[in-house]
Amino acid sequence: MHRKLNRIGLTFFVVTIFGALIYVLGWSSLITIQTVEIKGTNQEGLISGQLLAGESNLVLGKPLARVNPKHEENLISDLEWIAAAKVSRNWWTREVEVLVTPKIPIAIFKIPGVTSDNPRYLASDGTDFSSPQSFTNLATISLITNGQNLIAQRRIVAGFVANLPADLIPGLENLEITKKGEVIMATELRKPALRINWGSSNSSEEIIVKSNVLKGLLDLPENKKISYVDLSVANAPVVK
Repeated sequence: MHRKLNRIGLTFFVVTIFGALIYVLGWSSLITIQTVEIKGTNQEGLISGQLLAGESNLVLGKPLARVNPKHEENLISDLEWIAAAKVSRNWWTREVEVLVTPKIPIAIFKIPGVTSDNPRYLASDGTDFSSPQSFTNLATISLITNGQNLIAQRRIVAGFVANLPADLIPGLENLEITKKGEVIMATELRKPALRINWGSSNSSEEIIVKSNVLKGLLDLPENKKISYVDLSVANAPVVK
């Protein structure tokens, strides 16, 4: 009987301590959010507004235990210009750090026939997005869709432009992905305007090789008036 009472008393003690701990962490003012620091962007106001609109618990004075990092990260990542977000809590200092990774554009993205007040940017993963920031010195790409899968085309274009040498990007006017997956580039690199067929399934190494072949062809005096280059086979280019 005495052991049974001791066991009951111990259980009651453990439950009481556990309940008190839950109260301290989740409800009392002893461990509350003291500071929230947003890093990785100068658009802190937009991040804070997104959290507020999503009824986030990331609020000064609220219990730190009520912060669900995954929920807050998902809220922030819903902003189309955000690539990733990481929320971490410091229980000793009662600080919350929000590390934001914005998307970095590789080009300004336009679809023929579609107008927009704000520029759309093309990210390296093939997604297009608008951003509160303005980016300069980017090529403007007009993608000719040919009724094909736009998402798949954007991925091809993004990978292609990301690996294209910087000195070939400024003259880029538009890109067309054929039904065979070939990348056709219209460019103002020179007069007359030049169309370049880069072929399909271009790896980063192939793009570098084909770029060097292209530059070599354009340096030849006899190619001053050409308007078309086929680089489908790098070691057997065709000019017209």
